[in-house]
Amino acid sequence: MFFQPIFYPEAMSSQDKITISGVVFHVEDTCRSLLHDYLNMLRKERRDEIREERVAELLLDELKEGGKQIVTEEQVQHLIQKTKHLQMPD
Repeated sequence: MFFQPIFYPEAMSSQDKITISGVVFHVEDTCRSLLHDYLNMLRKERRDEIREERVAELLLDELKEGGKQIVTEEQVQHLIQKTKHLQMPD
């Protein structure tokens, strides 16, 4: 995963441009660390059920459903909740 900060002064907020599994996302700065920590946790646990490709697919679905182009903290929280059952130990 690659992070590149972007600042939009007219919006008075910053966003990060990230790449997950080859897909570029614009992510609110406020949820960047949450998403980063979540992906690191998945890598550390070596969860075969949830791969970066699947995370990218789910985020794309979230954006499409909401008609948005920027990933928000709410969408990241929803992603974590959708995949929470897959993180439970066997």
